[in-house]
Amino acid sequence: MLAKGRVIAGKYRHRHLIALFDEKTRTTKDRVKEAIFSAVGDYINGKTVLDLFAGTGALGIEAISRGAAHGIFCENDSKTYDVLTGNLQMIEEPYNLYFEDYKSALAKIKPNSVSIVIIDPPYRYDIDEIINNVFKAKILTNSYTLVLETDKEYAGMINNAKIKKYKYGLTYVTIIRGEL
Repeated sequence: MLAKGRVIAGKYRHRHLIALFDEKTRTTKDRVKEAIFSAVGDYINGKTVLDLFAGTGALGIEAISRGAAHGIFCENDSKTYDVLTGNLQMIEEPYNLYFEDYKSALAKIKPNSVSIVIIDPPYRYDIDEIINNVFKAKILTNSYTLVLETDKEYAGMINNAKIKKYKYGLTYVTIIRGEL
């Protein structure tokens, strides 16, 4: 079933997004989205953002609306991908779009090119495995930010990184800032 979402702030503020409302796709609530971008807002301007499990693209598009120079979106569900491509038609900034598994997409991204990675996977995925694959792909710039949206508190540790954790209802948000 289709629903409507929106961009909260920035260049595309108040623009409507098509959202999916089904068992496979969770739409990030505006309150959570606002909290995420309040926490990372100072780090977005001019950066490349990877929305690794993009879904409808709401988080990556929000990042671009708030000043990211380039977006990379990865989605492997065909129905969701169709919605994502429709939502991306509103943005003028350059972006790359991958219709494949996240591991395959990571292998195609230019090394040392991504400053911010948004990781909002289906909850059945192992978040530590995803983070390890991001590091193994060597796509991160020297100064990086990982944004995790999960159903349980992130318990991992990452060398040379500062970790901040937030809880909004049943949603956990973890912001990891580090240096390579």
